Amino acid sequence: MKKLRSALAGFHRAEDGLVTVEWVSLAAAVVVGGISLVWLVGNNMKAPANNVGSTINNVAKTTITQPHP
Repeated sequence: MKKLRSALAGFHRAEDGLVTVEWVSLAAAVVVGGISLVWLVGNNMKAPANNVGSTINNVAKTTITQPHP
């Protein structure tokens, strides 16, 4: 028990653990921010992407159905 207590006291005094926790939390924040950004952009691009697809489809239909000279 005394070894465990001294090991925990040494860990508590050391700053390496704190630096690790800071880097892990920073990395987690960056990942969550990236996922949020991709989700927001993806959801807001559905309508414009559908419009582009419809326009391409209409152009393809009119081009294909016109008689060849």
